[in-house]
Amino acid sequence: MISCKIKLLEDAAIEARGLGRRYGNVWGLRNATFSVEKGELVVLVGPNGAGKTTTIRILTTNLRPSRGRARVLGFDIVREYREVRRRIAYMPQEFIVGWDHTPFEVVAWGLVARGWPIGDAKAQARRWLELVGLWEERNRPLRTLSGGQRRRATVAAVLATEADVIFLDEPTVGLDVEVRHVVWRAIRETVAGGASILLTTHDMGEAETIRDRVVLINEGVTVAEGKPYDLVKELPYEYRIVVGKFDGLEEYGEYIDLGDRAVIYARSYGEAVRLVEELASHAPIYMIGRVGLEDAHLKLVRGHVEAGAGDSVPRVQVG
Repeated sequence: MISCKIKLLEDAAIEARGLGRRYGNVWGLRNATFSVEKGELVVLVGPNGAGKTTTIRILTTNLRPSRGRARVLGFDIVREYREVRRRIAYMPQEFIVGWDHTPFEVVAWGLVARGWPIGDAKAQARRWLELVGLWEERNRPLRTLSGGQRRRATVAAVLATEADVIFLDEPTVGLDVEVRHVVWRAIRETVAGGASILLTTHDMGEAETIRDRVVLINEGVTVAEGKPYDLVKELPYEYRIVVGKFDGLEEYGEYIDLGDRAVIYARSYGEAVRLVEELASHAPIYMIGRVGLEDAHLKLVRGHVEAGAGDSVPRVQVG
């Protein structure tokens, strides 16, 4: 069991310690432990089902934790949930805005509902719709827009609030590369304005391009945090080879089991070439490339399991 008698940092934007959530006999979240400083962007990274959305729902007071503690801007998420809700904005994965509303209505009237004067709300709506490239579509019903356009409208509505702390659950899922750049530009402008943002993604490739701090989560446990470059730099290998599994694979060095495939690691380009030549006679080679954040995640998760850590958090912090 996790001890929840942990001192929380008063000056952090978000501070989570030992957060867990049980659904019946199943722990959907076992131990989320991390912090987000004021004015910082932190990305919670993990595969689908890792506990990212559960973590976000708990921190936004939409779900009560089964164990652990957390504060947002110094307010306890359970005892002082009303104070938390006044100071945050939240974009869930699910699209929950009415289909007959327009992008302008979504942004402007959302601000009015938060207490903004109508004139200020309209001006803010224009600014953010222009920023995400939706001003020309401002008066079109959402049902007539593409999925990417609707996603941008929702992102604009949340970021336009200028809330002190903003939670974005998979804001770029399903978007093409060009639209992702638009969304990321809007997110960075918000952080530059002083907001703190916690964002989730399951896309390791996207997370690897982020210069900010990431928190890796797997099976409900946060396993490491740091900047992607620093986490990858800690790996003792330079190259990865994805190969079909076959008997005797262990003779070729350390590998990670991926079901019908496996990842074998090489410390140098020369070693990678040699391994490919030898492995090709046994099984198909699916990919060869440099190691990345996905490999750091795989290695850390495997080390966590082999150590029998259970719900405890391995204190892997880099950078």
